[in-house]
Amino acid sequence: MNILLFNLLLLFTSCEQDLLETEIALKTDTQNSAKVTSGIYQSDQPYNLNVVYFVPSDVQMRPEYERRISEFILAAQEYYRQNMHNWGYSNRTFGVLKNPLTNRVKITIVHAANPMSTYSASSYHPILSEVNAWFAAHPSDKTSEHTIVFTAVPTPETPIPFVGNGTSCFVGDNEAWDYQNFNKNTPEGTTVKWYMGGFLHELGHGLGLPHDALPKSQQNVPGYGTSLMSWGNSTYGYSSTILTKSSCAILNNIQVFATTAKPFYGGNKSFTINQLYHSFENGRIRIWGTYTTSQPINAINTYFSPNNQYYAVSSVADGNLVNSFSTYVDISDLYYTNTDYQFIIQAQFPDGGAVYKVYNFPIVNGIPKMDFQTEVSRTGWTISSSSAYPAYPASFAIDGNLNTYWHTNYSPGVLQTDPVPGQAQTFPYFYDINMGAADYIWGLVFTQHQGLARNAKNISVYTRASTAEGWTHRGNYDLKKVAYKQNVLFSQALACRYIRIVFNSSYDGEPYIAMAEIGALK
Repeated sequence: MNILLFNLLLLFTSCEQDLLETEIALKTDTQNSAKVTSGIYQSDQPYNLNVVYFVPSDVQMRPEYERRISEFILAAQEYYRQNMHNWGYSNRTFGVLKNPLTNRVKITIVHAANPMSTYSASSYHPILSEVNAWFAAHPSDKTSEHTIVFTAVPTPETPIPFVGNGTSCFVGDNEAWDYQNFNKNTPEGTTVKWYMGGFLHELGHGLGLPHDALPKSQQNVPGYGTSLMSWGNSTYGYSSTILTKSSCAILNNIQVFATTAKPFYGGNKSFTINQLYHSFENGRIRIWGTYTTSQPINAINTYFSPNNQYYAVSSVADGNLVNSFSTYVDISDLYYTNTDYQFIIQAQFPDGGAVYKVYNFPIVNGIPKMDFQTEVSRTGWTISSSSAYPAYPASFAIDGNLNTYWHTNYSPGVLQTDPVPGQAQTFPYFYDINMGAADYIWGLVFTQHQGLARNAKNISVYTRASTAEGWTHRGNYDLKKVAYKQNVLFSQALACRYIRIVFNSSYDGEPYIAMAEIGALK
C-alpha cells in the first residue's frame, strides 16, 4: 500500500509533531579519503558529525564550552559504540574530528544574527536556516550530512529547541550541564543526567532513529531495560537504557558510521510487498511475506506501533534479505492491547536510504484483527459440497457477500451422497474448490456465519495441482468462533488448482456447518 504523509512523518520523527521526512534525500557524497584531517583535528572515518556552537547575538559563550561539549560528544560516541558492539554491528560509532593531543572535538562557531528571544523553543528552523547558510559559505567545514547544534543559553531555564529531525539535532549549552557531575549523587548530578538522557535521545533522531520500544518483557531483564528512543531519556543514568537492535541496524547504514567512503542517501529506491501473511496463535502475532526491491537491502525493521509511537515495539526481521522476511511479537510484549495499531515494515538500503510500508489493524481486548493478505480472485471458480440446504447453496460461500452463507442440509430425513452415500447428515462434510487453473497459494481465509451460529471448528485441508494427482493432506486446523476473517496458513506457498476442505466438527455440537465466505491467499 502507498504510505500517506502522516506515515512518512511517523518514523524519522522527533519529539515535535512537525518534523521531517522518513527518507533523507541528500546529495551524493564524493569524499574519497578514509581518514580526514582538518588542521589539528583528525578522524579515522571519512564522514564526521558536524558539531556547531550557535551563539545568539546577546549571549556570551558559556565558560568552558569546548571542554563540556567535547566530553558530551565523546561520551555519546562511546555509548553508541557499546550498543553497536552489543548487537553485533562491530565496534563502530559515529565519526567526529578531534585533537588527538587534547581530546577536544572540532567545534564550528556560528555567531547568530539575532538575539536569544528570536529562537523559540517551539521551532528549530530559524537556527537551522542560519547554520545552513554558514555551511554554504564555508563548505569545506561540513564533513557530513549530520549536524548537532549546541545553542549557548544564559540559564538552564532559557527556552531553546531540544529536538532532532533525521539529519540534525538541537540542544542547549550552559555551565550547569557539565558531564563531570554525571556520577555525583547531588542536584548537579541529577541535572546532568536529565540533560545527558535528552541529549542522547535527540542525537539519535539526528542520526535518523525513530521512536521505538523494547518488548515489555525485557524491561527488567539484565542487559536490556528501556529503549533510549522510547522514554529512555528519563531512565538514562538511573537504570539500564539501551538502543534497540532495530536502531543499531539503522545506524549500521548511516553516513557518519561508515568506515569507507561511498555514496549515501541516493534516491529512486523501491520496495514492493508481493505477499503478506499473518497468524495469531497462543498469544503470538506472526507476520511473514515476500518482497522485491530495486536495489539490494541489508536489513528489514518491523514496528508494532500504537498511536503513541514511544511504545512501538521494534525488531529486526528474519529472512534471506533477497525476497522474504518474517517477524513476530507476543501480545504480552505490547504496551497497549485495546487500540489501533500500525504494522510498519522498513527496508534498509546500505546507503542509508529507507522505504516503508504501513498496514493498519486494531487489537481489541488482546485480539488482533488483521487482514493483510491478498486474496486469490474467485472469478472462474467452481465449487461443490457434500451437503447443502437448497436455500443456502455452496456457492454462497464464495459470492463475496457476508450476509449470505453456505449451510449444510438440515432437512429431516435427508441423507448424504458424499463422502458416505446414504449416511445421515453428519460430519465430516466436504467442500471442494476448483480454481480453474493452477496457482500458488499460501493458505485459506474463512469468515464464519455472522450470527456465530453453526460455526465450524476443526477442519482438514487437502490440495492437488491436477486430477492426475491424488489429494495431499496439508494439515488439520481449528477455526475460531469469531465474526471477522481468519486465516489458515501453510508453511510455504503451494502450487494447486483443487482444494478440498473437510469439516470435522462445529462449536455448538450440532451436525451442521454455516460458513459465510471461503477464499485462498496468495
